[in-house]
Amino acid sequence: MDAAAQWLQEVIEADPHHGDALEGLAYIAARKQSPAAAAGYFDRALAVLPAQPERCHAAGLVHQAAGNHARAVALLEQAIGLAPRQLPSLHAAAMSLSALGEHGRTLEMLKRAAAFSPGSWESHYNMGRALGLLDQYDAEMAAYRRAIELKPDCADAYTNLGVALGESHRFDEALRMFKKAIQIAPNNPGARANRAGTNMLLGEFAHGWREYECRWHIGTQRPHGLGDNLWLGEPPLAGKTLLLHCEQDFGDTLQFVRYIPLLADTGARIVLRVQEPLRALLTDFPGVSAVIGQSEAVPAFDYHCPLLSLPYALWNVSTAIPAATPYLHADAERRARWAAWLGEDARRPRVGMVWSGSPTHRNDRKRSIPLRDLAPLFEADATFVSLQKDVRASDLDLVICVDTAVAHLAGALGKPVWILVPFPPDWRWQLARTDSPWYPTARLFRQPARDDWRTAIMAVSMALQDFTGSVPRAGNNG
Repeated sequence: MDAAAQWLQEVIEADPHHGDALEGLAYIAARKQSPAAAAGYFDRALAVLPAQPERCHAAGLVHQAAGNHARAVALLEQAIGLAPRQLPSLHAAAMSLSALGEHGRTLEMLKRAAAFSPGSWESHYNMGRALGLLDQYDAEMAAYRRAIELKPDCADAYTNLGVALGESHRFDEALRMFKKAIQIAPNNPGARANRAGTNMLLGEFAHGWREYECRWHIGTQRPHGLGDNLWLGEPPLAGKTLLLHCEQDFGDTLQFVRYIPLLADTGARIVLRVQEPLRALLTDFPGVSAVIGQSEAVPAFDYHCPLLSLPYALWNVSTAIPAATPYLHADAERRARWAAWLGEDARRPRVGMVWSGSPTHRNDRKRSIPLRDLAPLFEADATFVSLQKDVRASDLDLVICVDTAVAHLAGALGKPVWILVPFPPDWRWQLARTDSPWYPTARLFRQPARDDWRTAIMAVSMALQDFTGSVPRAGNNG
């Protein structure tokens, strides 16, 4: 292949517009897993060679692999125009349209594929994904069921159907789907992770924490690279150094450091490794000998344990969630600086607001709320402070937020926090309850149905009127 590439390069040097040589280099680059280079060669080749279905399809695929989805769609649609019944082009175009967030066009492309090939399970499976993203939930589940009829051993279809059932609060059916997927493919990452999450959502923590450990073996969690000396409750730690390390988002770290005091009787020296922005907050955390950031060199240790594995590792010590708050404390000097910056207003309580989290979060579409929808809350007699960035929840009387790290920070600081929870909730908020076993100061306001933030926000608005009326107001003599 190298010799062929060298020869083709020589042809290009003699004639930069030699289409066949450019196309040949494109295919060689694609085989070498260099999609960006292949895409460049294909574009140059297509400038001089006639558009043919196979050529446009191949060019679209390498652009897709290179992440150039808009260009991929254009090329694949060109291929489809030349050969309308080519299922591979229809499916590939649908995948790039989905990557662009154009789920309506994705669905139409897949419907065309299904019309040409009604027995294609892939078309129905991918239609299910598109329908779910378009909030057409019953049709989504029907599409997955059809995919299963056509391919009974499709573990991913069972998994996605289970997720859709769970989001409709049909949890027993969801668990049956996950079980079937695991019977087909024991290490299916989606099925194992979602069964663990569903069990924890239902309060079945013994099952949930045990299966949650599968995340390191099935690819759902990025490898930690800390070796095989993982501590999950054994062996004894007396005289040993245990490295505890973050693994996911800020909120997960803030939520699970609560378990560290349970290690006090083990006789271990505890080193805590956390995300850089949390290092200062956690520097003096009780029971920790040293706190390091993720960019710092890891000191010598005997064993390590991810923070989210502590509930499983400590199950024999305590099955109860350590719920005493506050277990975090803001730095006094920083509090003073922010108090001076915010100023004094003894007449009204301060309410911190968070309405959206990271746009890259897998569930952001369901958990975040448009700011305009929160307008009814601002009628309350309170001073509202945006906590979207540079969170300083300790200066507030109340925090109102969606399910983000701010909720965990406020709860860990022992501040009153009202959390707006979507109808398909994250497992940690469980079901039906308005309180939280994780944070005694939390109050949960849930969507009563999918996409119904209005009812939840009106409930918050009414509660906020009561709250602002109950907070003592110094200096207000009527």
